[in-house]
Amino acid sequence: MIMKARATVTDAPRFHLQPPQTLLRLELWGALEAVSTRFKAVFGVELPAAGRAVTVGDFRVIWREPAAFMIAAPYTASQDLVVRLNEVAAEDGAVTDISGAAVCCTLTGPDWRILLTQGGVFDAENPTFAPGCVAGTVVEHINIRIDVVSETQADVYVAPSYARDLLGYWETVLGSLSVKSPRS
Repeated sequence: MIMKARATVTDAPRFHLQPPQTLLRLELWGALEAVSTRFKAVFGVELPAAGRAVTVGDFRVIWREPAAFMIAAPYTASQDLVVRLNEVAAEDGAVTDISGAAVCCTLTGPDWRILLTQGGVFDAENPTFAPGCVAGTVVEHINIRIDVVSETQADVYVAPSYARDLLGYWETVLGSLSVKSPRS
């Protein structure tokens, strides 16, 4: 349901579907601390805490749920990344290619959060939901995972079968916004 109330923003948010990317699931079933230590030895940072994400070179490690992480890497990510992640997981976990399970939609602009306040129940305007934070929620009955990359960008992961519906919904939301010029 789209509310008829109008929101005023200074700069209309923008969004676009990212090209295909490699998505890997690192699932651990034991020794989270030991695996995080091995991850740091190989990649230079520890695995992110609950509700967090970190950038490691050209890929992003996103907390998904307890002891499970999604690694978003360029589509051209080499098999070497999978080998290194499997070495990190060792006997304490596994790496699975889940590239077909989600697509990434990038929201940009200083007012990107307004798109997440419509049709959902998540308080995306909370200032503690800052770069490095991750949350799962529902927008217009569509399950999404939000990764705040910077103050002006969030990556939203959604099942491919719902991506066009989500983008269409956001187009409708944008049509209901009242955009003020930053100079006014």
